[in-house]
Amino acid sequence: MTTGDKDPAVKLANDFKKRGSFDEEKSRILSGPVDCAEQTTLEEYVRNRAASLANDMVKEDESLIFKNRGSTSALIEGQLVKNGFEKLNTDNLQIDAYLRKILEDPAFKDSLKARLRANMEKSSDENGDVPM
Repeated sequence: MTTGDKDPAVKLANDFKKRGSFDEEKSRILSGPVDCAEQTTLEEYVRNRAASLANDMVKEDESLIFKNRGSTSALIEGQLVKNGFEKLNTDNLQIDAYLRKILEDPAFKDSLKARLRANMEKSSDENGDVPM
């Protein structure tokens, strides 16, 4: 299947990623403050929770230290993402609900739509296509 044969939505998503827009949005979300922790970004919160959980897993099973690094990483990652990031939750923050709240925010959606439209127009201009 050539690029021209692709579903327009898939092409738009791929262009969005190629232009770095996906990474910019992800960075913007991760660099935002976490409501439950003063002066902490979402990225810092997730890193700290992941490190704490990894340490707890090693305390429970010290043989993890001596296993293959890749399989140990996969095991820890599997535990972190299992059940909607349940293990990253604390009493103060439910990570899945927090991310969903950000992604469902009307202002975020409007901003995302505007960026997608702008990318679509740039892509059309670059390819000489007629905009949809």
